[in-house]
Amino acid sequence: MNVPNSRNQIPEGVRDQLPREAAQMRRLADRLGEVFGTWGYREVVTPGLEYLETVTAGAGSLGRREDLYQLFDRKGRTLALRPDMTTPIARVAATKMAGEPLPLRLSYFAPVYRYRAQKAGSVSEIWQAGIELIGAAGAAADGEVVALACGALAASGLEGFKLGLGHVDFVEGIFAEAGVDRATEEALKEALVARDLVAFEKGVREAGLPGEKAELLTAMASFQGSYEQAVARFGGVGESGAGRVVRALRELGTMLQLLAELGVAGQVSLDLGLTRSLGYYTGVVFEGYAPGVGSPVLGGGRYDNLLADFGGRLPATGFALELDRLLVALERQGRLPGAPGLDAVVECPPDRVGEAMAAARELRGRGLTVEVDLLGRTGAELVKYARARGARVVSLTEGTGGEAGEVLEARRRLRVAAVTPIH
Repeated sequence: MNVPNSRNQIPEGVRDQLPREAAQMRRLADRLGEVFGTWGYREVVTPGLEYLETVTAGAGSLGRREDLYQLFDRKGRTLALRPDMTTPIARVAATKMAGEPLPLRLSYFAPVYRYRAQKAGSVSEIWQAGIELIGAAGAAADGEVVALACGALAASGLEGFKLGLGHVDFVEGIFAEAGVDRATEEALKEALVARDLVAFEKGVREAGLPGEKAELLTAMASFQGSYEQAVARFGGVGESGAGRVVRALRELGTMLQLLAELGVAGQVSLDLGLTRSLGYYTGVVFEGYAPGVGSPVLGGGRYDNLLADFGGRLPATGFALELDRLLVALERQGRLPGAPGLDAVVECPPDRVGEAMAAARELRGRGLTVEVDLLGRTGAELVKYARARGARVVSLTEGTGGEAGEVLEARRRLRVAAVTPIH
């Protein structure tokens, strides 16, 4: 029996990024980082490992421990790979940055780890870029974050994206009015998170609810329409849920008006059944979708209670982009960020290594990307290698002065279609 050699394999749910993929990821992260910076967001880096009690803070019923990657340190304490970036940044904001002026505008680029069922395109190592706005409540802060989410997707090069906008209190109010038991509610919310309307409607039927209660839940999950239609349909919900539902609708109306003033209303629509997988959200929530990608490429919302778990009591909101999904969407649109090119390969005969290194150093000083060939290739063999790398050849065999310097004087003149030696 052949036993697989685990040395040559990697665990399920993770993957290697080869140079082209890594370059595209870095270019995308750099684009997003530039956008975040122009809005005043500063980058922070937190450890990949946290104590278990840290990463489970504020997770609620939808933050399942079985989805975490857990291990023990040498003192027997339980650690976990961070499943998201919001919780570690909340810890940092409530402790090490507690004395800084508010609001805190923080950004990040990092992988997070949580188990996902192995199906097409799913990964458990999830590269994210995102922001957190900590210490500001109200519609202006929510509007900034949603507008920045739209700006980030636009800066990535993605076309045709849409954001769905919902509210935690709206969903909670509708469930309260329907009067389902806790276990049923959690199961139905999991169906909402998975966007599985068939499973949701099946769960509603099996709950044995009165007709008007069942219809209220299915109407919430399937609603598509304008704000006015939402108010007409749900604004008269009965006593047990009316306060939360009406307040949520009012906040959503204010948000939509503000987003129109910010010029992004065309990318945003109501999604009244929107439910996020982590339980710390408290207000406006949203997700971003790309054409042809079945799962959201972006998600976020308000989480006003999370910092209290770390000794701080500050309102907060933010979002995270899933970069792997975003790259898939960009590839399908033919809009992937280009990998940095190689400008030149310098010939390196064994007896002229110092000269080759000096020539490469000079060219790099002019802003060019340059390799020194270390395998002793010459002539057609060296040209073939350079062509495969999309570069020109700098030959030392017949000298390096004069004409070579002129040809390499500018990047624009160097990067021509034909790959031929430069003498």
